[in-house]
Amino acid sequence: MRNFRLAPFHGGKMGFIRTVFGYLIGQTGLDGRSMNANRWRRFAGGTMLSATVLALVLMTAPALAQALKDWKCSGDPDIPWNQQIIGCSNAINSGTITGKDLPAAFSSRGRAYAAENDLDRAFADYGQAIQLDSNATYAFNGRGSVYFLKKDYDHAIADYARAISLDPNYARAFNNRGNAYAAMGDTGRAIADYDRAIQLDPNDAVAVNNRGIAYQTRGDVDRAIADYDQAIRLDPDYAVAFSNRGKAYQARGDLDRAIADYDQAIRLNPNYASAFDSRGSAYGNKNDQDRAIADYTEAIRLDPNSAHTFYNRGSAYAAKMDYDHAIADFDQAIRLNPKDAVAFNSRGGAHQAKGDLDRGIADYSEAIRLDPNYIFAYNNRGIAYSDKRDYDRAITDYNEAVRREPAFAVAFFNRGSVYGAKKDYDRAIADFTEAIRLHPGYASALYRRGRARQLKGDNAGSDADIAAAGKINPNIGR
Repeated sequence: MRNFRLAPFHGGKMGFIRTVFGYLIGQTGLDGRSMNANRWRRFAGGTMLSATVLALVLMTAPALAQALKDWKCSGDPDIPWNQQIIGCSNAINSGTITGKDLPAAFSSRGRAYAAENDLDRAFADYGQAIQLDSNATYAFNGRGSVYFLKKDYDHAIADYARAISLDPNYARAFNNRGNAYAAMGDTGRAIADYDRAIQLDPNDAVAVNNRGIAYQTRGDVDRAIADYDQAIRLDPDYAVAFSNRGKAYQARGDLDRAIADYDQAIRLNPNYASAFDSRGSAYGNKNDQDRAIADYTEAIRLDPNSAHTFYNRGSAYAAKMDYDHAIADFDQAIRLNPKDAVAFNSRGGAHQAKGDLDRGIADYSEAIRLDPNYIFAYNNRGIAYSDKRDYDRAITDYNEAVRREPAFAVAFFNRGSVYGAKKDYDRAIADFTEAIRLHPGYASALYRRGRARQLKGDNAGSDADIAAAGKINPNIGR
């Protein structure tokens, strides 16, 4: 014991993996072992569970004259949307559609344009319908939904409120306004609107599903699952509700139930990219990276513009230590979403794992530029600087990490290790002690503090710390 030195953290291409990743990750498994899949996820920011899906009802079609139906202008998905655009246009241009039917035709075409993601034309058509009939509740609801899709939530809420003022029993407008409140983070008002929608229409599976999402957003997973259960009872073919319930089970750590729900969502809708993505994340949580990659690959085939699915597949490759494939996927995630700080941070980790410290540092720096409060990027850049033996810059980054998150035990440990490398054993011991206070089972911090105490001549304290570390992890120090 007397001849041990507190080694700095360096060691070339794999030294980062063997030495640093084991101490990097967080509050579980801090035992100094080499990186595994769970450690990668905590280091990099984790696989992203795709968002629970809010269901939006663009409009309730008004009671249509037979003439509009004859023109194939229904406003409902019973006729393909592209055909409805043609049919409604022909009806509008015919000069034979008058009275209440004309704004209804504009609204129906607006819904078809919105369904085809031509939001500007949809917006213009709903506006024309409102100009023709200022009491057209369905047109206010439809235009509000276009505002929602454009992420202009204030105007969306105003239009939904106008629809509700015209028809206080308009359940779908309450549902849609709830969605807008939820998108703004006001889950209290969202739940109140969903409650009213459900009160008006107790069989509305969509509103029940959406209320479940609001509860889940608030962290009330049990009530969320209860709502998803109810939505599924009301509509057993509701793939979105199965997928959302899967996400709730996954959040609760019940991965088998989560996967079963994703399976059912995919059976109901084999083209449901988000369900494949979510099931992939559940397999990743079970450390079955091959199945995870297979699901992410299918999700990408179905939706090649999903940045977070490329990110997730990159994380799965990284967990398998296949860093070239990981970097390729992170590259694509960044191309699709250049403002994704998490993807830059994760790509930095993959570069660093390959021994390319300068690229790693560049990516961490960009992650910090995009999100100045991203403590993991500060911590990870500190490790890269430490691996370059640029200890002062490393300490600066760890200082910033613990300033922004005083409970960040791993950053205290890493800073303590750098102080040890600088032979500043008093500061090293202080940081290891704080890491242990924050996480009493932190075997690596106990072991390192023991070594620092030994180098200070405190042999009794050293022996006690190293023995305590060995009880937690018998392989520590070997």
